Amino acid sequence: MSKYLVLGDGGHAEKVAGKCAPDKSLHEWKFNQEVDTKMDKRCKDHGIDYFQTNPNPKGKDEMGLSKRAELANAHWKKQGKPKALFISYHANAYYEKDKNGKTKVEFNSARGTETFIASNASTNSKNAAKYIQDEIVKTMKSLDKNAKNRGVKTENFTVIYKAQMPSILVEYGFYTNKADIKILKNNVDDLVEATMKGVCKYFGITYKAPKKESKPNTSTSTSKKETTYYRVVTNSYLDRKLADKEVSELKKLGISAFLDAFKKDGKTYLRVVAGSYTDRKNADVQLAALKKKGYNPFIAIYKK
Repeated sequence: MSKYLVLGDGGHAEKVAGKCAPDKSLHEWKFNQEVDTKMDKRCKDHGIDYFQTNPNPKGKDEMGLSKRAELANAHWKKQGKPKALFISYHANAYYEKDKNGKTKVEFNSARGTETFIASNASTNSKNAAKYIQDEIVKTMKSLDKNAKNRGVKTENFTVIYKAQMPSILVEYGFYTNKADIKILKNNVDDLVEATMKGVCKYFGITYKAPKKESKPNTSTSTSKKETTYYRVVTNSYLDRKLADKEVSELKKLGISAFLDAFKKDGKTYLRVVAGSYTDRKNADVQLAALKKKGYNPFIAIYKK
């Protein structure tokens, strides 16, 4: 058991209505769950225990904010009340209204990162909120220089107001803003690492970058090794009939001859090959034998 504990709260669930981008390309519960799941692993990488209040939101409705706080409180007490931090993960939304007061479900200019504490927040809650907000904003601005820092705010959201340990609620960005949603969809790992840096600062421990998975070097393993062949050639012909005739003569002598075509000066020649060897010594033996039979052979080197 670690002396540190993070209680992660992936906000909402699949059946909570309306929590998605105007084009439905991002559902908030999925984003929240992904952050929560990745934070679980990264906290454990740092020797920090982790507890999820909402580990399986798929197919479910909202369990209730008080219930989430109760689950966190019960687990914290069961663990002996170690130094802890409750983090509720969210993505934000804002919808404008038309002149008739009807909500316009479309992307708009509202954007930015904000972190909330409750009015009963402890000094530890305030410190955690600042550390994590600062790291997330730093990362957001590295990905988009126009990213907005909305700051640390006070709001009595039930889930953090009723949590008995230091607690914060993070709104990473707006899924109703095209610039923010691009980061929310494509840079979850970066946002998780920013959060992790803030968590480490809060607990006073050293942040460890995630280990990069080493990819096997396939450049040599997949390339075929080139083989050199020493071919004993008895003659070269432009006339196919003459070439075939010499192949027949060699075969009568018990030599497995074959033709090999090659081009030179725009013409196609047919080489009569009376043996192909990977060992030069064997090629030299065949060369000498053919000379004794009246041929004038030579060795052509072929690589494959």
